[in-house]
Amino acid sequence: MSRLSRALYLLMPTRSRDWGQGLLAEMEEINDAGESTRWLLGAGQVVLRSWFKKILGGDLMKTVLATLSTINGAMGLFLAGLYVVTDNTPPIVIILALGLIIQGGYTLAHLMGRLERFQPWSMRALLVGETVALVIGGLAFVASGLRNVAPPNGDYEYGPFVVGALIATQALAALVVYTNVNIRRSPTPSA
Repeated sequence: MSRLSRALYLLMPTRSRDWGQGLLAEMEEINDAGESTRWLLGAGQVVLRSWFKKILGGDLMKTVLATLSTINGAMGLFLAGLYVVTDNTPPIVIILALGLIIQGGYTLAHLMGRLERFQPWSMRALLVGETVALVIGGLAFVASGLRNVAPPNGDYEYGPFVVGALIATQALAALVVYTNVNIRRSPTPSA
């Protein structure tokens, strides 16, 4: 057990090392296997929580969000071009295109700190917009998935399915990133 507790101590973030030193000292005095297991589970929880928070609120998740936002913007531009070039394209295509462009562009602008001077309203607009996008994208994903189970005309429609997935995924990533920070300031990449 002492090797495991030392390994957990090494995995702990710097701010939790005092707690980890206490763990190591206690582990030397504990003779009961049940109590020792509870201490190790507590240490494991501290390590997992800190690494989980670091990944979801850190630079990796911001990079994922920037990538998803770029993909959404590019998909929006593609759909807008498709609407302009082809005949008989339903009007929903241009509405989805504009939604993707706005969602991707606004999130990228926020990530780059371009909306800093409009705080806290720009952050509130982002959170409300991404929440709405998560609901709409999720509903579009589920509805088009259900429609594809037994398509009425035998034609599977993957476009709305993919667009719904893109909208919902980017919205979820934005909510994860931005709900882990102070509502008054935008997260900016660390130098």
